[in-house]
Amino acid sequence: MSKILIVDDDPAVVNSTADMLSAFSFDVITSTDPRKGFEMATSQAPDVIILDWMMPGYSGMQFVSDFRKQGYQTPVLFLTGKGELDTDQVEALRAGADDYLAKPCSAQLLRERIRAMIRRSEYNSKKTDNTSNRHVYCGGELIIDGDQMQAFKHEVSCDLTNREFQLLQYLEQNCGRVCPRSELLKQVWKFDFLGDERTVDVTIKRTRQKIEPDQKNFKYILTRRGFGYFFPNDLT
Repeated sequence: MSKILIVDDDPAVVNSTADMLSAFSFDVITSTDPRKGFEMATSQAPDVIILDWMMPGYSGMQFVSDFRKQGYQTPVLFLTGKGELDTDQVEALRAGADDYLAKPCSAQLLRERIRAMIRRSEYNSKKTDNTSNRHVYCGGELIIDGDQMQAFKHEVSCDLTNREFQLLQYLEQNCGRVCPRSELLKQVWKFDFLGDERTVDVTIKRTRQKIEPDQKNFKYILTRRGFGYFFPNDLT
């Protein structure tokens, strides 16, 4: 039986959501105090956390940000009355949430979203156990899977070409070290390239368009002007 933690400062919402999920045979634990809810999230190993956004003293955004910083990967779903603005959903996902639903929502939709998060979590656990060639960054924002030869953003394929993936993988394998264009051409393209080194720049640009969450502030493929490109070694 999957354990669901509900954290919301409104007791009526907590009780109604708990009753709804208990009827679907989930094991439900609750808290109307966000800081106590955080303690429960770290000590009672829930399978999914359902979290309100706007809570006094300790917001849902701060909750999930602190939770991810401590290394916990439990799926988090925002269930909030804040609305369904794209900017709100993007902000929640960037903070480390896995899904977002606006109140009120149907019992069936909430149930299926929870089930989907549990399936993804179980799949990721199996992949982690079965292979060391799948590297996860920023709570799943970017996943580089050497077995599938593909990168994923929140489990959705980035559709990299073979060359784009090979370039990303080489930079990751040499994380923290600046790789000159000439080196990338030789190691990724597999020959000494005598032509225009802007071939690397073009491929870097295409790869960034597919993997980077913010096209104005790159996180994964960085530039050391005048030297080359690098993948940072301090991503979590």
